[in-house]
Amino acid sequence: MTADEQKAEWLKCSFSPAYWIHTYVQIYDATEKVWIPFKLWREQFETLKTIQDNRLVIILKARQLGMTWLVLAFALWLMLFQPIATILLFSKRDDEATYLLGVERMKGIYKRLPDWMQARRVEVDNEHEWMLSNGSIARAFPTSAGDSYTATLAVVDEADLVPDLNRLMNSVKPTIDGGGRMILLSRVDKTKPQSEFKNIYRAAKQKLNGWASVFLPWWIRPQRDDAWYIAQKQDILSRTTALDDLYEQYPATDTEALAPSTLDKRIAGTWLEQCKDFDTQPIVEKELPEGAPSIPGLVIYRLPDALSEYVIGADPAEGNPTSDESAATVLDHDTGEEVAVLAGRLEPSTFASHIDAIGMWYNRASVMVERNNHGHAVLLWLRENSKLTRLKGHDGKFGSDANANDKVPKEGWLSNTRGKSILYDAAADAFREGDTVIHSFTTWTQLSLIEGSTLRAPEGERDDRSDSYALALVARDDRFNPAARLAREARVLREKMELARQASREKQK
Repeated sequence: MTADEQKAEWLKCSFSPAYWIHTYVQIYDATEKVWIPFKLWREQFETLKTIQDNRLVIILKARQLGMTWLVLAFALWLMLFQPIATILLFSKRDDEATYLLGVERMKGIYKRLPDWMQARRVEVDNEHEWMLSNGSIARAFPTSAGDSYTATLAVVDEADLVPDLNRLMNSVKPTIDGGGRMILLSRVDKTKPQSEFKNIYRAAKQKLNGWASVFLPWWIRPQRDDAWYIAQKQDILSRTTALDDLYEQYPATDTEALAPSTLDKRIAGTWLEQCKDFDTQPIVEKELPEGAPSIPGLVIYRLPDALSEYVIGADPAEGNPTSDESAATVLDHDTGEEVAVLAGRLEPSTFASHIDAIGMWYNRASVMVERNNHGHAVLLWLRENSKLTRLKGHDGKFGSDANANDKVPKEGWLSNTRGKSILYDAAADAFREGDTVIHSFTTWTQLSLIEGSTLRAPEGERDDRSDSYALALVARDDRFNPAARLAREARVLREKMELARQASREKQK
């Protein structure tokens, strides 16, 4: 190639990382054990364009799709064609980070470029630092280091497997806030359904933060077909009796990837899936009518219907900065649709007053309060200050555990072993039968985490919103809410009478 041709190629490559990668970059094929040209698939090209057009990109992917190679190639393109570039490479462990930088990855790509495309010399070359004569430098770090540099690009590989991604983000993101870029890429870790990586991705997909989201399913790799997928599925089912590992390694949708593990869960994932409606967005405050409760943390999906009845499930907590959240869920009594949810660190009397305001707005909704611990204070406040009907649970006046000789009204739901069992039996039945509609993703996630053996969330996860939703579901049960049944029967009777009157008037005409 002549000097003029080299100059023309250099200009082409400087304008298009895709052209440069497709034409000059080689990557290592672990199957064939040789370096091969990096010929971009359509999805790889589209991902590269997203990376080029956005400062912050989060990539959720199936395994072995060449995304790490793509990101490293883009980083090297910056070093060659936009010096003086500083690249920070992060991975979970130090050896993994140095592997990204080493001759097996980034340095390997560089060594196989034409001589005229490489820098005049390499100034620094060790495990953690690699500097070219044009002033560009790449550094490799474990995720516990690297916050003292200003970066052109920071890359976090396998970001969902990082033990404390939030700490890393707090230390590393400021290094690119002067105009640099950041890429998070990872398959999912099913043991952490509410991880920082997943939360960033969810928010990015809803355009609630400054990140651009990319999801790459298993089938974008050309060699993979339905037969290949079925073989993976059968293998995983034979080993684990569940599809969690399949959805972790080879998801077809981001819903599969983000869904929590289903093994030993009280409510089957397929039941929850059929009842979710995340397309219904909360009503923004400026669109709420006059008189709507103005309460921090209250999310409203449906306005009250004058002809509908509503129930509230309430799970109180202590309300201090380190406690669980207090949570309340409002459901339409007849349809089971979630119409509102409140969650926050609220002390019992404040939580009770919010329940009262919400319940009065929703046509004097009946309320089922968990009676354990701080629930006693909530029930006391409601008893003394509210006109809402306080429902009685399995050991109350109408429950199967009621004691006819007990003169003290047992309002609320006692979450002992039997109470928890009845509570989540009712919840499982409602989701299995499609007798409820859930809009809150956080609540849906908590419900999906409830373990079959303990009827609680796994260690480190929350279940306050899950409990409040289940309490609202039992509040729809005629065994615990006979007044609602009588009201419903009366409404049906009125409707029949009105139809009869209309028929009579038509006949008289």
